[in-house]
Amino acid sequence: MSNDKSFYIVWYSHARRAETLSRELNAQLVFIYEAQLKGFWLKSLRYVIQGWKTWRLLERERPAYVIVQSPPVLAPLTVALWCKLRGKKRTSYLIDAHPGTFYDRHWRWALPLLRQLARGAIATVLCNEDTQKTLMKWNANYIFLPDGLPDLRSTSGAVGSEGDVRIAVISTFAYDEPIAELFEAARLSPQVTFYLTGNPKRASKELLALKPENIITTGFLSGSLYNGLLHNVDGIMILSTMTNTLCCGAFEALSVAKPTIVSDLPEQRRWFSHGFILVENTSEDIASKVELLLSDRPGFARKSELLREEYSSARQPKLHKLISLLK
Repeated sequence: MSNDKSFYIVWYSHARRAETLSRELNAQLVFIYEAQLKGFWLKSLRYVIQGWKTWRLLERERPAYVIVQSPPVLAPLTVALWCKLRGKKRTSYLIDAHPGTFYDRHWRWALPLLRQLARGAIATVLCNEDTQKTLMKWNANYIFLPDGLPDLRSTSGAVGSEGDVRIAVISTFAYDEPIAELFEAARLSPQVTFYLTGNPKRASKELLALKPENIITTGFLSGSLYNGLLHNVDGIMILSTMTNTLCCGAFEALSVAKPTIVSDLPEQRRWFSHGFILVENTSEDIASKVELLLSDRPGFARKSELLREEYSSARQPKLHKLISLLK
């Protein structure tokens, strides 16, 4: 029989949005990820195993509802199939559709499939406004709910504490990040030490050869070490070329209320224009905006604090709408 349990299923090893939202919805967060199965030829096997583990979890727990993150689109497909074949109408699902679901070149092929999955869901939870148009065309229920502010108070380590002036650049070395432009901007700002997060092995050797000495690659940081970095630096930077997205790093920066530079993109402009510094993804403008941030760090910190309060107040009704729907 079904019960009052709820699960938030993610087919990755970590997800900041899921951590925050699962806590707000009192749902048990489950990461299902076969990290050892990497590479093109092993990806299919990874999805098969993750699908099997998801199926077993649902069979064992039979929750009242399931929230499942996309991408990968195969995660909501697995959950939807179980709800239809085994849930016997006692378990419902919601899709937490990240922008990559709609805009990432790796998942565009799956949009027709996602359309059917969204129509069968209680609702699709969206974290950027532009995708609402797509769900309207699909005649599918949706709720726009931008990311909540994570709790980053637990800190440890000294990463980010070396250098007279320090800026953390939140990165995953993804294809949409202007890393080469950042390297050139760092050369134009020799007085600043930049701490670049993410696994540098994801970048090409040719790109890494361009890295100047005042950029320190931290590798992937998690938990209190990552939080410590954000607290130890003087400012934060998040760069992207993906037009229709709200970068998760911006919400982390907002949580710690640090002076922050973000790429001047439509979604960022909509939410952060009066608190953060918007920058064009060119080396010259990045260097210019770094200089601007350093010229008045206390002033930009105060703006970030005000923006944090305004953002939280604006998001609260949207969260209550989702909670009411689930009740």
